[in-house]
Amino acid sequence: MTHAQPFSKKLLPPFSAARTLFDSAQVLRPAAVTVENQLLLCADEPTRYLDVELRTPKLDRIYEYLWQAGLPRPARALHRQKLMNRTILITENPDEHLVWRESEIFIKPIPEFLLSYESWDRELSQDEQLHQCACGFLLSYSWLICHRSDFRIAKEVGLMPSEVEWVQWTSLIEEFLTQIDLQTLQQVSKRYRYGELRLSRLHSIYRFMPSMFSINNLVRGYTSRSTWYRAFFKHNFAWLLAVFVYVTVILSAMQVGLATEKLARNRHFHDVSYGFAVMSIVIVALSILVIAILWALLFWYHVYSTRQYIKNTEAMRAKQAESKG
Repeated sequence: MTHAQPFSKKLLPPFSAARTLFDSAQVLRPAAVTVENQLLLCADEPTRYLDVELRTPKLDRIYEYLWQAGLPRPARALHRQKLMNRTILITENPDEHLVWRESEIFIKPIPEFLLSYESWDRELSQDEQLHQCACGFLLSYSWLICHRSDFRIAKEVGLMPSEVEWVQWTSLIEEFLTQIDLQTLQQVSKRYRYGELRLSRLHSIYRFMPSMFSINNLVRGYTSRSTWYRAFFKHNFAWLLAVFVYVTVILSAMQVGLATEKLARNRHFHDVSYGFAVMSIVIVALSILVIAILWALLFWYHVYSTRQYIKNTEAMRAKQAESKG
């Protein structure tokens, strides 16, 4: 079996001009995207826009721990995701691409510029790391779309531009894969040596790995959501409900036992029942106290961080206004 040759020092598009699906004039980009809570004008900073679209800095930072969140194998095709009853959620953040939780998986739609030879030649072949990120992202779509059924699903959920046809897609991907060494994956960024990544494990890595420790990471984990409080207590304290159920069953059994004539006279059973009842009361009280303290700490942390963010934003805007004045 022959292997693809590695890229030469001069980076080239991973498919020929004959396979291009979009001319540069057909590639549409948004007017602006939000980066770190600031609007980025794509036409003014095209290189930064490409970085935002393709690079995965948060995953690269924890690459040595990614084995805890996923396996080094291709992601499942879209039809398999459906068979697993997973809901496909659209994300525009490459750090969330192919990240899953419970019955949901995040997938980033394929940008039109990745299907344009001219875009690769003029913009993506000037930086080796960016080129590897682009190749990795395109490789991920060779995993997701293998069959016509996958292609149809991609169109239905908005992952693929509506203009692309099945024959065009297979032709482009076929040539692309001849340019990638599928054994070593040396032409793609390290993130794409892994397929699907589990969100709960990524949260744990960001929160508890010593090299990643910070108050912000401890509180927010890998990524935060608007329902963060509910999700935090659900995932970290759901086990308490099971403990309370078992304790309730045991206490009920002890109460029944004490009502029987034989156990009512058993001093050892009385002592055990008394000790277990006291211990149960203490555990419940401590659990409620811990939850209350955590809730209060998290509440005041968010109040403080919000006030600091507002203060820093106002200071930055005042400084920019002063420099322009």
